[in-house]
Amino acid sequence: MHIRSLPFIAALLIVGSTMGQTKGKNKNKGNHSPGSPHQELYLPVECHVTANGGPTDKVTLTVFKDNEVAFELSPEKNKSSFLLDLDMDCSYTVRATKEGYRDKTVFIDTHLPEDEIKYKSTSFAINLEGADKFAHSDQFYLDFPSAIIHWDGQNKTFEHNANYLANIQLKMALLGAQVETR
Repeated sequence: MHIRSLPFIAALLIVGSTMGQTKGKNKNKGNHSPGSPHQELYLPVECHVTANGGPTDKVTLTVFKDNEVAFELSPEKNKSSFLLDLDMDCSYTVRATKEGYRDKTVFIDTHLPEDEIKYKSTSFAINLEGADKFAHSDQFYLDFPSAIIHWDGQNKTFEHNANYLANIQLKMALLGAQVETR
């Protein structure tokens, strides 16, 4: 009987990993708005950080929830990937910092339609660039988030806003071209 129940339990674990996630351990959890239909759900988000296109370490991640600091992950040697469990129905900004590099942010909107409870985890990558790379170019676009992640109702998943991503990447490429011609 114990042997037959193992495949059933394994199947439940697999199904649970692709459906609405229930709360686990995270410094962020527990500040849902009262009456939210997703009070017991969170969005698992994988964050990968590189510097100048290659591996890095000693990265600090600061997570802002609804424009207030929710928690900070301190730099560790040989660590540049993080798993964040973000409460549903909130707005987050994740800022990656490293000494000698320009800070970068990603905006994550975890709002989910009331009738949705199934979703998959999401991920993003940030490539940090030297602090002096854009010193002599227009600074306007440097303060914009590198990406925006939100619920896509058509695809029924959390994903990058493709239009925003294309536009900000184009602006950053143009700034990079200005730097290379000087």
